[in-house]
Amino acid sequence: MMHPSVESSRELVPVEHFMNLSAEINYHLSAEVPREQALLALVAGPARLEFEEPLRLAMRIIRLGYADTRRKIGPLAVLHPLRTASLLARCMPHPDILDLLGAMLHDKHEDLPQEAVPEQNRDEFDRLFNLLLENIGAEHQWYLGERLALLTREPRMTYHEYLVRLLDQSDRMPDLLHVKLADRLDNTLDHHIHRPGVLRYNFYRNLFDLLFVSVYRGVNIRQYHFLPEPEEGALLLAQLFKNALFLSLMRVLKRDRIDETSRRLFDAIAIASIREAQWLALELIASVGQDKLPELRRRIVETMDYCYHGGATQVHEASVGPGVAGVFLERFTYALGEDRRNAMIELYRDKDYLATVIITFIATFSAFLNDSEFALEGIDREGVHAVGVWTPRS
Repeated sequence: MMHPSVESSRELVPVEHFMNLSAEINYHLSAEVPREQALLALVAGPARLEFEEPLRLAMRIIRLGYADTRRKIGPLAVLHPLRTASLLARCMPHPDILDLLGAMLHDKHEDLPQEAVPEQNRDEFDRLFNLLLENIGAEHQWYLGERLALLTREPRMTYHEYLVRLLDQSDRMPDLLHVKLADRLDNTLDHHIHRPGVLRYNFYRNLFDLLFVSVYRGVNIRQYHFLPEPEEGALLLAQLFKNALFLSLMRVLKRDRIDETSRRLFDAIAIASIREAQWLALELIASVGQDKLPELRRRIVETMDYCYHGGATQVHEASVGPGVAGVFLERFTYALGEDRRNAMIELYRDKDYLATVIITFIATFSAFLNDSEFALEGIDREGVHAVGVWTPRS
């Protein structure tokens, strides 16, 4: 496992900073008369802006479009595009207009078709978007339109197909990759808003105590213990699967180091995924009664063996016991819409299986950080496929 200090040095946005950023943006949005300049300064952070008017227009557009709509886990939907732009601005010394407009508007085609915009806002929404296009000029209009189209996943397109299309275009449009990476980072960290108190608990210390300390009585986080309901738990699992697939494809297609911004965001997503998996693992340990700790200890020892002997490094069929690869193949990669949602809920409800999956995720994302060439075997341009059969040691 990577040394904590090394991991921390590559953590672009610590969870605490992300939560503060979310709170500050939400505070400005909730003002009776929000001050655009203050909100823009908060979103842009340290970035030096030379094109403020288009960004002001973009902020008005998405606020009109999303209005009071909320994300599946509760926060205002408009927070996501604003935070995505903010995360991108904090990892690039000189983001250009396509970087930040792309980040703010990346979900426009999917989330804000005309019928989804509140009826009373539609005329102003269209007027401001046309004004934005006029403001940035014909050349940038074309480039922005191209990017928003590529950032939109088409109906019936698998997530794998969508990512390959996007990555194929990233050599000539690195800003496209920057936006998608920032989007992935925000979607991963978004789940942490509901559980600030658990930050003070160390996953590795509790795992050590569980495995080696005979008088260990479990994780004492009752005052912060919020094991997610199946809907939210399924959403978090889907984010982790998306991240594992995306990072592997980036490595396979040689897009993880096309520039410094991509490299930094790649590492940040791996670390954020580890943090979220650690949190869920702590909640699982806390939810187990003391009489069931021996069984949990046995499960974790089996998972350690599973990870070390291929479970965390390749897609495979599991001949004995659960396999994360089977979830990749059957429940996530090629399932769409409601089928995938139901598959994630089914996985989340199987707490024994879930423990193996979550700890395997921690090992997989740690491998991305430890080895600059690592990618999950069995994930390539053509799809996700089994490369072997995993069997436990005799």
